[in-house]
Amino acid sequence: MDMHVPAQAEAPRLLTDAQIRQFLANGYLVLQTALPKSFHDQVFQRFDDLIGADRHENPGNNLLPLVPEINAVFEDPVVRGALTSVLGPDYIMHPHRALHKNPPGSPIQNWHKDSYWGYMRRVRNHRPRWVMIMYYPQDTPAELGPTGVVPGSHLLAAGIQDPDALERNGSGPAGSVLMIHYDIWHRKMKNLTADKRFMMKFEFIRMAPVAAPAWPHRDPAWRAPEQAPSFAMEAAWKAHWRWLTDGTASGGAADPDALRAALAGAPAEAAAAMSTISDLGSSAAALVPALLPHLDGDDEALQLDAAYALGAIGAAALPALLQRVEADTRRDPEDGSNKSDSGRLTPKDCIALSSIYGLVEIGAPAVPELLRLLQNGAGRSRKFAAFALGEIAGTGSEVRDALIAAAGDSDPHLRIAAVEALGLKPADDAVVTALAGALDDADAEVRFDAVLGLARMGRAAAAAVPALGRVLTDDPNRYVRGYAVEALSRIGDDAAYRVLLPYLRLSRWCPMTTSASIF
Repeated sequence: MDMHVPAQAEAPRLLTDAQIRQFLANGYLVLQTALPKSFHDQVFQRFDDLIGADRHENPGNNLLPLVPEINAVFEDPVVRGALTSVLGPDYIMHPHRALHKNPPGSPIQNWHKDSYWGYMRRVRNHRPRWVMIMYYPQDTPAELGPTGVVPGSHLLAAGIQDPDALERNGSGPAGSVLMIHYDIWHRKMKNLTADKRFMMKFEFIRMAPVAAPAWPHRDPAWRAPEQAPSFAMEAAWKAHWRWLTDGTASGGAADPDALRAALAGAPAEAAAAMSTISDLGSSAAALVPALLPHLDGDDEALQLDAAYALGAIGAAALPALLQRVEADTRRDPEDGSNKSDSGRLTPKDCIALSSIYGLVEIGAPAVPELLRLLQNGAGRSRKFAAFALGEIAGTGSEVRDALIAAAGDSDPHLRIAAVEALGLKPADDAVVTALAGALDDADAEVRFDAVLGLARMGRAAAAAVPALGRVLTDDPNRYVRGYAVEALSRIGDDAAYRVLLPYLRLSRWCPMTTSASIF
């Protein structure tokens, strides 16, 4: 097998409107690569040689340089098309890679979301900025133990009642790929066979703001997918559809009394009313009071959808949403150990979190109050405000300066949110200087967000090359170093290459060298 499979010449096979809607609602897609069965068989054998049976040579993050032929999966037109459609053409691969095995009789895994640096430090992005690709080189029926997911759970923070009953699996023939939103609840299913099951997991990140749909977008209307999750959150799905398509609420007219009655009715009726309200926008302002019991309720899906419906209403909903964010004055545990996947969050804990997503949807009218909260709030409310200010585009120099100040705060959770937000802002001298300074932060997650922000800025971050050079050789965190490589590559000037190329020569990995063939 050629160890360096060339990139396939075929253009990316971009997703359809229907597939994008399905991904936004369910949080996953099952795809099939265009690669031949012989390729998957050889990859299976390579994985078996590494970690099959009693072998313990898992290369971890070195999987790609050790088995470079697997890059053909990511150059496959189906996979490239899906990643391009969801993340935009400028996406990059995260330096974390994982090779998993599920041997016969291995136990089922607990339901979980993947962590970043802990479960309570970062405010998770509902908008699709970060996805995972899970590739199976062998035929993977349900009884072989593929990855199980809870459709639609990527938007939910608290534990899900009876997730086993809602589970769907990523089964498929050899070469199948499960693309998931990073925050979906998932687990390894039990292998009920006598056969081996391997899976490799890679992560990919959006690098550029949405300028236009990255797939052949023909139908601007939101249409619920044929296979929708059991908990309907159409107000949220429509918001993310509008974000990816650069669209607006569809408008229209509806009977406010009928909507008010529906909001007071059964959960399905309330969810349908919220979907309608999200189309009506500001004309539904009179329904703000009828949405608030759901925002304060125990059903997290309805709570979150109410927040998005309120966000679609706009300025009239601002005081109610802001009040709930401002009231969360608790501090997060310093070690980030409060794990949502351990059932230690309740929907009541999520009220402020849900509300901040609503404020993001309000957009520019929310900025002055979010700025006040960032500067003068307490506890988690400041972190939430920083997150929202990063998600809202076109916020100007006053927000930039407030985020720069927050990036030097004593609270690491606030610094994480502020630095991430700065990395989403347009590059200028002040932002680049602040992010370069954050590369010296004591917290690894702050440094990671800083270097990712600089990578997003590309050539505009050229002034940060000396700081990136120090990170490249001295930072104790492998992912900070990994993104420094990406940042220098994307800056791409002579100064960046003078730093980058010597490092790459020294750190070169030889995929032909093994314990059986050391020279």
